[in-house]
Amino acid sequence: MARIRPTLHGSQLGGGNLTFEEKVVLAGRTGYPAVDFSLAEAHAYGDNAKVRHLLDANGVVPGTIGGVVRAGVFSPEEEFEKALEHVHALAADVVALGGTTTGGAISRFATMPKAEAWPIAVERIKRMDAALDGTGVRIGLEFLGCPVYKPETVTHWTSRGETHPFVQSLAETNELLHEVKSRNVGITLDSYHWYGSNGTIAQIRETPGEWITLLHINDGKSDVARHELHDFDRIMPGQGNFPLADWLSAISHTGFDGFVALEVLGPRMAGVAPEAYATAGLDSLRPIYAKAGLSLT
Repeated sequence: MARIRPTLHGSQLGGGNLTFEEKVVLAGRTGYPAVDFSLAEAHAYGDNAKVRHLLDANGVVPGTIGGVVRAGVFSPEEEFEKALEHVHALAADVVALGGTTTGGAISRFATMPKAEAWPIAVERIKRMDAALDGTGVRIGLEFLGCPVYKPETVTHWTSRGETHPFVQSLAETNELLHEVKSRNVGITLDSYHWYGSNGTIAQIRETPGEWITLLHINDGKSDVARHELHDFDRIMPGQGNFPLADWLSAISHTGFDGFVALEVLGPRMAGVAPEAYATAGLDSLRPIYAKAGLSLT
């Protein structure tokens, strides 16, 4: 039976400077079945056997392991090609650590009109997909659908000439992956970006379950319109007006079997101690899971 299990996400550390070991221990102590981390963190801690021992000793498995594809869809060709050359070795480390998924992103804006950028993205994602063939690892690309961002984020995009709207919704992401005929490249589906881009439950139901690779869950303030949602002003699941039980239920019915991470960016949880944040995360999910007819375990 498909399951949607919580994984402890780095954003839940509340600014705490936890070591990799402390993060794994925290996940196990507070009841998370999984923990998110990067290959860089794991490599800094020790060899694969040492990392697996730590995970096993604390009763957790990897949720998402970042750092397999170290280039973006629109990175310079030399950088992109070099990144693909390392995919097999890095993916082998992910598998050795007990993981199956890694993350990435799709640019919200491009340096050229969408019609020109689209075939480039298709070609790049096809190569990314091929590089992951046979590795046992899938990547979830996250579309950025939230309409409002911090000024410094917008400045970063515009300074690089990224001014043309590109993929900003689940529907567009599905269209892109359909053209790619993707096998190993899927979607990181974030409830904030889904809701902020006027996403619908029907769109989720139309998404192949094998394309949904990772989940991020959060909520938005009830007094803020969809077109005014700010990426860095999220609140805990259940505190706002997102239809999160319906969202999880629809995802479950696609056959998705994987992990969901809380990603509550902004001031609402800033400064909360990591253990309190981790506990609050699971507490916020319980009533939503119950309404969706799902189990946290």
